[in-house]
Amino acid sequence: MKTYKNLYNNIWDFQNLLKSYYAARKRKNDKDYVINCEWNLERELLEIKKEIQEKNYQPSVYQKFFVSDPKRRLVYVASFRDRIVHHALCNIIEPIFDKGFIFDSYACRKNKGTHRAVMRLKNFLRSLYFKCGSDNFYILKCDVRKFFDSVDKEILFALIKKKIKDKDVLWLIKKILDSTEGSKGIPIGNLTSQLFANIYLNELDQFVKHNLRIKYYARYMDDFVVLSNDKKQLKIWREFIKEFLANSLRLDLHPQKQEIFPARIGVDFLGFHIFYSHILIRKSMIRRFWKKFKKGRLDNKSFWSYLGHLEFADWWGFKKKIENKMPFVYNQSFCNFYGQRTANFS
Repeated sequence: MKTYKNLYNNIWDFQNLLKSYYAARKRKNDKDYVINCEWNLERELLEIKKEIQEKNYQPSVYQKFFVSDPKRRLVYVASFRDRIVHHALCNIIEPIFDKGFIFDSYACRKNKGTHRAVMRLKNFLRSLYFKCGSDNFYILKCDVRKFFDSVDKEILFALIKKKIKDKDVLWLIKKILDSTEGSKGIPIGNLTSQLFANIYLNELDQFVKHNLRIKYYARYMDDFVVLSNDKKQLKIWREFIKEFLANSLRLDLHPQKQEIFPARIGVDFLGFHIFYSHILIRKSMIRRFWKKFKKGRLDNKSFWSYLGHLEFADWWGFKKKIENKMPFVYNQSFCNFYGQRTANFS
């Protein structure tokens, strides 16, 4: 395994910090903390550079709040200067780890994401459909129970140390890991947590692909799907996966979210209900959309975000309802644009 040293200087390099600032402020230009930072940008970045360079950096206290969209979760919000540091670190170490990730890991990676994961799963279903000559095959869908809260920091740090041998970089990573209390858990909301989650679950990906040699497997964060024309084989694989997660990563599958079911009923994944021939919108997503609309919580930005997301499904009936209820904001050309984009994922 290739290891990496002499990375620390690249993290506190001023150009890297400036790049990190622009990434951290993306879509937040109107926030007071961004405006205040930009007013004295050079001084702020030089202070951050000095703190990292001299190893005096201390993460600030997180702001915490609960979100319920759809399930209730505690989100941690780091200070703006901490977010700049997180970007600066990830700019340097993410490419190192990303090249070792499997192709079918889709969360928080460049040129991946939700829609590519959905289209990949649809292609898996189509491939097995034509291989079997029918939709008489099976799907195993699993979810890791309380994943972010259950990540073992000691195991995570050991995995990071396999590749990163720069002691100063490891010091900074340890600072970020220790910014929350306890030996377990990484904060939902941190950019670093997204990378750390992929590093952690890459162990599962490698086990599935190289030990179990599963062909039809896709993962998005802590949700993953396995396909096979042999139901008994899926049950065997599920037990091997449960054992690996428990012994190697100290994780558990959610007891109610480790189902095996026939492919003909489709599979719920990332907000869509996916079949080999088409993709539908999950009813829960439609309910959330109308609930926000009726309560006046669906601003223009959220509206277009929903539409952009939904263009990857066969949603013409729902689109007609939107056109009827919101003709003043619906723009057909916008949807045509997104419709053309879906061709890139098929």
